[in-house]
Amino acid sequence: MLTYLGASVVPMLLGLIANPWIASNMSPDDYAISGYYTSFNNLLQPVIVFYMVHYFIKEYFRLDEAGRRQLFAVIARGLIWFSGAVSLICFVGLLGYVTLFKSDITLPVMPYLPMAVFALPLCGLLSLVQARHRMERKAAAFFRLTVIAGTANIGLTVLFVVAAGWGAFGKLLGPLLANAGVFVYLLAKYRDEIKLPTPDMGLGKILRFCWPLALSAMLGYFTNGFDRSYLETLGDTETYGNYIVAAVTAGYLTTFSTAVTNTFMPDLYESVVRRQWRRYAGFIALNMGCLAVVVGVFIAFCPLILDILTKGCYVDATPYCRIIAISTLTSAIYFIINNYTITTNRPRLYLATSLIGSAGVVIAMPAMIRAYGFYGGAWMTVLSFVGFAAVNMILLSLSRRQPSPTTNTEP
Repeated sequence: MLTYLGASVVPMLLGLIANPWIASNMSPDDYAISGYYTSFNNLLQPVIVFYMVHYFIKEYFRLDEAGRRQLFAVIARGLIWFSGAVSLICFVGLLGYVTLFKSDITLPVMPYLPMAVFALPLCGLLSLVQARHRMERKAAAFFRLTVIAGTANIGLTVLFVVAAGWGAFGKLLGPLLANAGVFVYLLAKYRDEIKLPTPDMGLGKILRFCWPLALSAMLGYFTNGFDRSYLETLGDTETYGNYIVAAVTAGYLTTFSTAVTNTFMPDLYESVVRRQWRRYAGFIALNMGCLAVVVGVFIAFCPLILDILTKGCYVDATPYCRIIAISTLTSAIYFIINNYTITTNRPRLYLATSLIGSAGVVIAMPAMIRAYGFYGGAWMTVLSFVGFAAVNMILLSLSRRQPSPTTNTEP
């Protein structure tokens, strides 16, 4: 278990070490540019990857070894061709939105927008292989792959931002090239498995199951990303840059949270499938306990952390960073509930949760920002996950009164 956690923690620590040099070589304008275009990641990545990796995880313990290999092949091909085509459509759509409906935007569009968008489909095959290693309990292989991918990302970012001095351009170019390198390596390594015939399994069934999940995850943009894109309209580039620094720094907590959750994910899914509820509750308690301790320490020492990580350049980001850090806890609670919803075969319930929650955020976010500015955006990031979790719990409670969608997995 520590090996899985360490696989994500090692790149995170390397990022923390590199961050002071990166921050001292990026201006508020650089952070504003890179932060604005990557804020669309949470909107685009779900439709590009289309939740196919979660389908693989969900079905893993229900299939024999031959079925798992076929499912891997089908999803791998989907993550190459389907994701590539969809990313091109997303780029054209987002370019049209930025140029036609955001004519007053103060940030340059090219080449930053395509760099941010086309880095996303290159991550799909990596996520699938990582998921396979986790489910197969191949901790060493998972560790090597995750650390190599993370280290390449950080190393190239440092090279382009610090050594070359390319600012926002280097900040976006590093992940793009790192993702491309890992993608090519995995494509070569698993080429025989990817070509495996799959007469009993097709992509259509997977996409039909996943489309509500993908659409729902796209709506997750309103909990993580909408604040940054909306705050750009305030026109205060310097404060916006500080806000982006706060979001990036608090993002290390999200990385840690994801690492912890991924560590427990196979056990959580298996516990639900096998109806081992006491074991399931124990893993959830351990997960949330670890996060609560780390978030509490981070908030207490936030000024010192920002001072170290930005070489004193962005200590003014402290108030926003402390608030956004709390969202690590509220989001973890929501995603635990959400993963239960997915595991018990309720994708449409997840979609209903996302639709209702997103509508609430769209209504509340502008009002909060008009009233409280950047502080309003930060607090809405925290509260949006609370709203999503509450809606999901209510819908789960209501669905339990109806016939189960899959009697073999539902309590």
